[in-house]
Amino acid sequence: MKGSHLVAAPALKFGIGLVASMCAVMVPRLLGALTAKNHGELLFFSPEYFEAAVIVSVLVGLVVAILEWGVPRSPSDTFMTTLGIPAILAGALSANQDAAAFQQQQQTQEALAAELSEETGIVIEPTTSDRPDDGNGPQSLINFFVPTVYAEEKMPPLSSSSGSTQLAIRIREPRYLVVLDRASTQQQAETKISQWTHRLTETAPANPLALAVQQQGSEFFVVIAGGPRAKAEALPEALRVKNTYQVVPTLVEAGTTP
Repeated sequence: MKGSHLVAAPALKFGIGLVASMCAVMVPRLLGALTAKNHGELLFFSPEYFEAAVIVSVLVGLVVAILEWGVPRSPSDTFMTTLGIPAILAGALSANQDAAAFQQQQQTQEALAAELSEETGIVIEPTTSDRPDDGNGPQSLINFFVPTVYAEEKMPPLSSSSGSTQLAIRIREPRYLVVLDRASTQQQAETKISQWTHRLTETAPANPLALAVQQQGSEFFVVIAGGPRAKAEALPEALRVKNTYQVVPTLVEAGTTP
């Protein structure tokens, strides 16, 4: 009685693989379309995506028919086995698309930051400290799995929404110090902080500005308190300081801890 529910015909195997693959490829986007709010401008199923889904499903169906040629199995077993193949492919494709979108967004932000820096006269300098590696070799593999830690007196508070994005694809971007002055020793830096505090207070008495000393390599920077910031945060902060206190700070890429 149980054998009557087994399927061995290649055509049926192909059909089961085709349906399972279509489900794995189409259902995630369908759920996204159903749960998204105000998605009038979002196109979840483009003609190109539907065409690619059909081609992939046909190929998966053919592979299933070949691998299980003449092998009697229940339709549910074949369906569940096949479901994992396109799911992996769809997940890899989605991750690749997300990474490409993030890279394009990062390039756009870099271009806007460079234009704003040129217009405002705010110089953006790379770090003067030695890099732990040049992007190749064992250290770069470690950095791929272990996020970079930047030296700072106190980490700036994270936004409340950051916890929900810890598992998402993120861009590992450099962080910058908003620098007002430099010194060769800690004592000179502390003296310059007093001088800058007096100057800034005279310029804008109603807007006191907290300063700090940040050591990087052999230099001591007089920086805006708050630690290293992403460029998208550091550049507007530098522009605010320039407009409020009539000084032109410099963005210096923060060195990393060993």
